[in-house]
Amino acid sequence: MTTLAKIGISGAGVIGQLHASALAGIDEASLVAIAEPREDAGRELAGKYGVDWYPSLEAMLASADIDTVIVATPSGLHPDQVIAAARAGKNVITEKPMAITAEGATAMIDACDEAGVRFAVIFQNRMSTDVMKVKRAIEWGLLGIPILANGTMYWYRSDEYYAANGGWRGTWALDGGGALMNQAIHTVDMLQWMMGGVASIQAHTATLGHDIETEDVASASFRFNNGALGSITATTCAAKDYPVRIEIIGTKGRVTLENNAITLQECESELSDDLLTPEDHELADGWADGEDFGLAHRRQLRAILHHFADGTPAEVPGNEARKAVDIILGIYESNRSGTRIMEDSQA
Repeated sequence: MTTLAKIGISGAGVIGQLHASALAGIDEASLVAIAEPREDAGRELAGKYGVDWYPSLEAMLASADIDTVIVATPSGLHPDQVIAAARAGKNVITEKPMAITAEGATAMIDACDEAGVRFAVIFQNRMSTDVMKVKRAIEWGLLGIPILANGTMYWYRSDEYYAANGGWRGTWALDGGGALMNQAIHTVDMLQWMMGGVASIQAHTATLGHDIETEDVASASFRFNNGALGSITATTCAAKDYPVRIEIIGTKGRVTLENNAITLQECESELSDDLLTPEDHELADGWADGEDFGLAHRRQLRAILHHFADGTPAEVPGNEARKAVDIILGIYESNRSGTRIMEDSQA
């Protein structure tokens, strides 16, 4: 079987481990190296998969036989690492959020374009049959005129979670935000993706349950580019993790997703697999309600690597991935200024 890519992962934390496991299930991918400044963690992950360990991204770029880098480090490090990999001539895949500032996102995209390398960002929650069916149903008008689109994410994160790995989570410098930028960014992304982007934002955020710099509670209202209204509410202070919920209401019906699976549909016709394009079927192949965490990463990674090899647009490119970041930055600005923020996010 032809190898699509020889890959190095930057970061041996939870997400780096997840990517290594996902790649192990892709026959066409070859994991070659791990870059991690914490020697014990780096050697442990590299040893598990029989690959080389390097103490830094720079060392891996200089010595490892790789053509693709996966960036799985704290969010605030993503821009510098993506830019370094691009300038070394490597294709790049980064975890969400791609950046924590608009300037960082722009610099990453520009660096990859200037170097002539490919760039994609992980938003694995899009890789669900039911999520894709809802998007296509909106496009086909099966819900009528879109009226409302609301998302909720009520999760629990402990003080120990925020203190782990040097305490980078919940900081502005490395996390870039809290419950929104780290966790609910997936829900923000799916709302804007389904509804064609966000036109304006009005928001409040607060820190109510943790001793952190950033928000652990947020509520924002949107006007979408298609004219519909909507909202996102999110927290990491809930008693436990509740299902992430998205509800779309139109003039002809409504549909609800919980953890990426349709739990309610009231439409003129059933939201069947016939709505999906051939590309949708390929991306969601193997999806199952309640699947283990990491399988959607595997589907997106496989798709990205095939697109990189074919020279076709990847799932999800930088210009698309930055939309969720820009929306969350708009939420933060609305909270700071007490004003409505106008966005130009387009699908």
